[in-house]
Amino acid sequence: MAAALAACTSGPPPGFAGGTGDRWAFPLVGALESDLLITAVTIDGRGPYLFAIDPDANVSIIDEQLVKEISLRTRKGPHRLDENDTQHPRFYAEVIALELGSLIIERRDAMIVKPNTLDANGRRIYGMLGKDILADSLVFGFDRDQGLAYLTTVKAFKPPPDAFAIKYDTLPSRVPNAQVLPTPRRLVRATIGAEPFTLHLDLGAAASQLRESLWERAKLGRQDVQTAVIDEVGIPRRITAAGVGGPVNVGAASAEKLAFVPYGDQRWNEHEIDGTLGLDFFRDYSVWLDWDARTYHLAKRKPVPVEVRIDRWDMGALAKCKSPGCVTVRLVDPLAGKPVDPARPHPGLVLSVTREEVAGGMGLEVVLEAKDRPELPRLAVNMSPNADRVMQHLKSEWIGATLVVVDATPYPRQCPADDGCVDLLAR
Repeated sequence: MAAALAACTSGPPPGFAGGTGDRWAFPLVGALESDLLITAVTIDGRGPYLFAIDPDANVSIIDEQLVKEISLRTRKGPHRLDENDTQHPRFYAEVIALELGSLIIERRDAMIVKPNTLDANGRRIYGMLGKDILADSLVFGFDRDQGLAYLTTVKAFKPPPDAFAIKYDTLPSRVPNAQVLPTPRRLVRATIGAEPFTLHLDLGAAASQLRESLWERAKLGRQDVQTAVIDEVGIPRRITAAGVGGPVNVGAASAEKLAFVPYGDQRWNEHEIDGTLGLDFFRDYSVWLDWDARTYHLAKRKPVPVEVRIDRWDMGALAKCKSPGCVTVRLVDPLAGKPVDPARPHPGLVLSVTREEVAGGMGLEVVLEAKDRPELPRLAVNMSPNADRVMQHLKSEWIGATLVVVDATPYPRQCPADDGCVDLLAR
């Protein structure tokens, strides 16, 4: 019986097609950000639409607006248990075919949530890919420098030669009378500063979390914030404080400083789990999660040419342009060649980003980086399909900077202006 169970975890789940049959790749949106993993999917031939990725969601999620837009069949299904240990009635939509990069997935039911529930960082996110797609018989991985996420069968997976392993223990849910139990937590022993904690490794959340009662022991510095976290059932929790500290270490993996928000998942006992490490902990690594071996494989990130990263989109316009990202970038100093009045502050610079004609008519986000100036944030330039140029005032701290394109995507953030906007991104 044990041999039969092992055999059935070695192949792809039912309904998987495309790719090589045992390996699939799909591009990430906002790949260089230490934030949610987001990709583009096609639903029943419509789209593409942006979906987040969460290995802790035991079923995929879809936005109610999208369900109505593409007229998906719906039905009432099992209740779901949120982080407050509360059951919620839920409806589900039948997806006949979901296309994810080179992968085609047939017939999945997705849990319906209210419109805009999953939106994040200025992006309209229409759903979330969960464990019905990121199945136990697969290995899930992502490489932010390549701008790609991966699924591969356990049999076909080979860790990179420079990767190191982090073993984890599973903590199953013991909640009584729940129609659907939450997915088991993947626990490791971590240190924050010099103090040990038991933490869940969470690839579906940007921020790490720690029970607020433990902040003093972890020597976290308290800061006021205004944000929210969304659990895998689609229920938001308001956050008004964060604790900053570190370094944080798990085996050979480390992060110098992390901001922890309060851990509030009431489905797990306090003596079993202290919090989570989110994607911010993994910001310096490429990651592969092998459920079958209960192992994370991590490798230090390696820079790649910007052309390689942009080529992940396999789009004609982005490949035909003369310049990376299909834009020309200029920083204009209004005082160039003029004497500077020491009694008056410098007025700053004007950033001008002009689109190449071959890339006209498409939404475009280009990420700029100040070469050899790591203290400056990256700039995300978002252009609507009808915008040929975006201009933005920059402070005088940008004087002398050389801006280079480090990424481009055909899925820009939503902007209040008709033509486009410029956003600051942490590096």
